[in-house]
Amino acid sequence: MRAVALSLLAFAGISLSTELVSHRISGDIPLDPFDEAWKKAKSVKVSLAGQAVTKPIVVEAPIKEIEVKSLHNGKEIAFLLIWKDKTEDRFHLINKFSDAVAVQIPYRPSSDVPIVMGSKGERVLILHWSAFRQENIENGYSDTAKIYPNYAYDWYPHAKPPYRYPEDWNNQYALAYIGGEKVYRKNTYKTPVREVVAEGYGSSTWKDVQTAQGKGIYKNGRWYVVIKRNFVVKNSSNPDWGPGKKTYVTFAVWDGSSGHRGARKVLSYQWVDLKIER
Repeated sequence: MRAVALSLLAFAGISLSTELVSHRISGDIPLDPFDEAWKKAKSVKVSLAGQAVTKPIVVEAPIKEIEVKSLHNGKEIAFLLIWKDKTEDRFHLINKFSDAVAVQIPYRPSSDVPIVMGSKGERVLILHWSAFRQENIENGYSDTAKIYPNYAYDWYPHAKPPYRYPEDWNNQYALAYIGGEKVYRKNTYKTPVREVVAEGYGSSTWKDVQTAQGKGIYKNGRWYVVIKRNFVVKNSSNPDWGPGKKTYVTFAVWDGSSGHRGARKVLSYQWVDLKIER
């Protein structure tokens, strides 16, 4: 698998000499990507290429680079992710998709872990931020009626208009309508970041415990996204990482206006060395 990854790297012209240092600070790590604390961290630039491992393959990479910084405070670690994007895509509609970004960390701190979502027995943690989730949290659930308010008139016997989501949908009639408790829970977390584990492509699974946080701001043709998580989350599995340790990290970006979703994305085919200051 490593040989395949190296061949893809050579084909894409991507270098292998990148180290990301997670700088230690005291106090809370800011979710605001423009907070002064982020000036203390050094950035690295990581090349991105189209997803070429499994169908649907992305031939052209509309986003070719991502800039990354990292901070930690001994308990939490955070990543600031910056990339150019001509359009701000914050909604999921018919043939319209959301911008997103993900950080992937191997559970075993080794560059031999297959970079494409790990493999059986080689688990990876994926922290996935989506613009549409943040839009739902900040401005209310973005369903068709919100985006096209005059498209139709529907009457729901379990709720009084205007239909607030999720408050008006937390009852047995509404849960049956939207697909059950699991769907409701997945769409009402108070964070735009989802924690996912995988052991090979096609195996990604939502974690039962969701604690990662994040915030994204679109400004002057760029996304600035912060994702943070505790090194150790109780009652959940965790990578082998923490202050004074070295591990690896890699990144993926979804460009909504290019139709990216699921396997349609751009990503780095290299593990970036992650040095976590003591």
